Amino acid sequence: MIRAMEKAATSLQDEIKAAGLADAAEMDLARIALLLGALDFPDRPVAPYQAHLDELAAAAWGALGKAIDAPAEIMAGVLASLISGRYQYRGDTENYDDVDNANLMQVIDRRRGLPVSLGILYLHVGKALGLDMGGLSFPGHFLLRLQTGDKAVIIDPFNGGDILGTPDLLALRRQMDGPQARLTPDFYAVVSSHDILLRLQNNILARALRAEKYDRARDVIIRMSWLDPKNPALQFELGRIALQAGQMAGAADAFAVCMEKAAAQGDMRMAGLAEQALRRLKNRLN
Repeated sequence: MIRAMEKAATSLQDEIKAAGLADAAEMDLARIALLLGALDFPDRPVAPYQAHLDELAAAAWGALGKAIDAPAEIMAGVLASLISGRYQYRGDTENYDDVDNANLMQVIDRRRGLPVSLGILYLHVGKALGLDMGGLSFPGHFLLRLQTGDKAVIIDPFNGGDILGTPDLLALRRQMDGPQARLTPDFYAVVSSHDILLRLQNNILARALRAEKYDRARDVIIRMSWLDPKNPALQFELGRIALQAGQMAGAADAFAVCMEKAAAQGDMRMAGLAEQALRRLKNRLN
């Protein structure tokens, strides 16, 4: 039984790593989010959850297929009626920091989640329908953009698929960062599937670090490195977490890998930071 679970976990890891190396446009976003969640529940089969994702896509075709050229507002309303209405997905306002809200398996079971995990379901359905839909880099609260022709709407997957206008977005920013907060063009930039998955995992990482669960944080950083294998900053963060956990050898290895990757990419600032961290660590050990 244990050997079978280990084999299944290896298979999941291999598929996630392959997705991390693939072009973002080719990635099955919801599938990879599901596999990341499955790593925490190795005894659960993935197939029933994948079947649910397929069901969502089929239901969307039934609801919107004939109106695929409808205005963005109408299409957004149909998606919200399907995901938030028929399937009862909601933002978890009562237990927002529950780590289950960032695990797509648990989100499907509980019909509750974070903005980014719920947004992945919207994006899954949108991709199945061939819609021009993407996640935004809006800070602190994941949002979606749905575009038809020259008309676009911004959707809040956490709040029942509501369409947000500029005043709503400004209020959201000020709710998070105070009355002086402003909207900037970069908040409306569409991010890649890799970035969305990293944002999902970062929610888990933040909760692990707050709880001082360093082994858990280390596992999450490793998963993030599968999704973004060329990013030296993840190795640097892995080294910092190993230090906090008292794992000096692991920290040294991570800083060394960070330095090597950063130097190869010409990121001399990050390479320098890793070199300094490695030097300080060696001084502590001598």
